[in-house]
Amino acid sequence: MKQFTTRQIVLFSVLMEVGITLIHAPAQAADHANQHAYWTCIIAAIVLCLPIWAMLKLKRRFPDQDLMQAMVSSHPVLGRVLLAIYLILFLIIFARDLRIITDLVEVVLLPLTPIVVVSLIVLLTMAFMVKGGISTLVNMTEIFVPLLIVTLLTMPLFFGGNMDFSMLRPYLHPEVDGVIKGSWRMLGYMADIMIVPFVISGKSYNGRSAWLGHLLGTAILIMLVLLSELVIGVPILSRLVYPSYELVRQLQLTDFLDRFDLFVAALTVPAFLTKIGVDLYVTSLAVKRMFAHVWGSLMVWPIGLLGYVCSFMLFSNIVQIYDFSREWTAVMVIFFVFMPFLLWMLLRPKFKGRGDDDSSSGRERDRSDQKEGQQESQQESETGHAHL
Repeated sequence: MKQFTTRQIVLFSVLMEVGITLIHAPAQAADHANQHAYWTCIIAAIVLCLPIWAMLKLKRRFPDQDLMQAMVSSHPVLGRVLLAIYLILFLIIFARDLRIITDLVEVVLLPLTPIVVVSLIVLLTMAFMVKGGISTLVNMTEIFVPLLIVTLLTMPLFFGGNMDFSMLRPYLHPEVDGVIKGSWRMLGYMADIMIVPFVISGKSYNGRSAWLGHLLGTAILIMLVLLSELVIGVPILSRLVYPSYELVRQLQLTDFLDRFDLFVAALTVPAFLTKIGVDLYVTSLAVKRMFAHVWGSLMVWPIGLLGYVCSFMLFSNIVQIYDFSREWTAVMVIFFVFMPFLLWMLLRPKFKGRGDDDSSSGRERDRSDQKEGQQESQQESETGHAHL
């Protein structure tokens, strides 16, 4: 298992937390919390601190394994059952994100191209990206996430006098019920940051990288929601499907650059594509962890085509994804908020020398794990990156 630096894991965490969340989740938050929509990001981030803490405690027990490897090595039968459930969850996340980005690309960049063709082009891009392994995805994150962050940080400089701070009034009288409902919607998308431990080993996923990534991702979302409220206005923001794109459309440097939004889209869309690539990677990796003799790279195309079909079968249009956020958050809370604590209590590393049969079978598993680890390390040293 390749070890990554703190900077890489921070950027990777930001990608998973911000990548799809900023597309249309701010509109749902503003629809319920009104001018205090930015509080929904804070509350959702506080809730996610608990499972992140549990994951950090759990990953210390398995420094050389990702979470899926730890599940199978600790409990071969129960771990594979849980992996099958998580496989379905990852597949739905992949289909959801693919449907969102496909509709966004069709609306913004390719309005005359059939949506099935746009989705197929995106899938082809993802498949070739994922076949390079997690190292390729992390390296792409190092390129595109800083561009995304710089773009978002420089946007307030261009708006200037277009920001109306009266939109935040009353400042100190939030609607508690609306803020809680908005936080519920926001949590369903921000919880994607919990995918990181499933693909990163315990040595790389340390406390510093996890907390810095979560803090930076939350700060970016708060800034984006505030900008959307100040520039677009809460009444309009709550009725938009793609508030982040509408925010970018307000950027006009001169009359010549009246389509400055295309330039910003060219900087930010690759980051969204990388996030969907991670969804496809973790789904294919789950199949590999369930069946030890399966070559993971061969599963990229079948899993990708399955997600392609599910993206249209499960969500006929973007409005269904918008309305499904309330129920979807309940699923994410079960598997990404409560389940980490259950895994923390259940998963323990196997030790040698306890019982004759157990020790012999344990030695065989340890030897097979060591052989797989040696093969992966040799492949990484020869090719310079890890494959599925």
